[in-house]
Amino acid sequence: MTIQSEVRTAAEVLSELKQLVDPTLAAHVDGLHPPLRAIARYHFGWDDTAGSGKALRPALAVLGAKAAGAQGDEPEVVDAACAVELIHNFSLLHDDIMDGDRTRRHRPTAWTVYGTDQALLAGCALQTLAFEILARRGLSTALDTLGREVQALIAGQSDDLSLAARREATLEQCLAMEAGKTAALLSCAATLGAQAYGAPAETSTILAEYGHHLGMAFQLVDDMLGIWGESARTGKPVAADLRARKRSAPVVAALCSETEAGAQLAVLYDGAEELTDHQVTQAAELVEQAGGRSWTEQRAEFHTGEALARLDQLGAPTGTLVDLTIVTRFLLARTW
Repeated sequence: MTIQSEVRTAAEVLSELKQLVDPTLAAHVDGLHPPLRAIARYHFGWDDTAGSGKALRPALAVLGAKAAGAQGDEPEVVDAACAVELIHNFSLLHDDIMDGDRTRRHRPTAWTVYGTDQALLAGCALQTLAFEILARRGLSTALDTLGREVQALIAGQSDDLSLAARREATLEQCLAMEAGKTAALLSCAATLGAQAYGAPAETSTILAEYGHHLGMAFQLVDDMLGIWGESARTGKPVAADLRARKRSAPVVAALCSETEAGAQLAVLYDGAEELTDHQVTQAAELVEQAGGRSWTEQRAEFHTGEALARLDQLGAPTGTLVDLTIVTRFLLARTW
């Protein structure tokens, strides 16, 4: 199976599961306070031609449940998938504000349209709604998991802000931040649907470990897209992470490389003035020359291998295992 065919097939898998979850998700969101509902619907892209994202996290929740023996369309499984997607979008609404990002998926971000305060409240509403959905169904194990992983996500976001202000950051600190910021919710997504279905603890644990490694690979690839990705494909400004002087994994690997290119990058990052377009281009070249890109690619491949190894332990139905494998490989093969 070629990478190209895997990408097409992954898109089909994600689209099918998105169609399963979206109607219930929209029904939950439509119960919000009207002004906040409008912001949420705009953010999801439901009321214009933009459309929403690939909905990876709810897809993982459904596939995790199917790996545990569910059909995937059980109401409790779909609600678990909705809860994960609500948390993800709560984090996106707040993250756009913290990062000052003005576009997402080629559209103005919600805070630039509705204002910072209302966008913050909309994010809080989505977060609260996620817990309400699970509580109504009495899914105590899933509630505990969601609460724990959301705390990890918030801690990771806090660490991300702290690292941006530090002149020195280690790779260990960077990877710990990314484990919280991104991998925690993907770990939660992979296991939450199975927990809602009542899967054995051993199955839930394997799925959580799978989701963790998948999340690390996903974030590491995202880090590379944040430097070398094309705006037309990513929906964000070119080299946005460098402009913001983010301590993403490729940057930290370069800064810790003890190379001349790494030293030159440190000088650029230590400046106080906004980077010019030329300096941004120069910074991207320095990160690559210092080995930041190759280190990140290798680390992403390592975590992808670990994620696939966990799938081998599941004993899931063949069709579900194939879907999970295709989605996993797709994340590492995202185009630039």
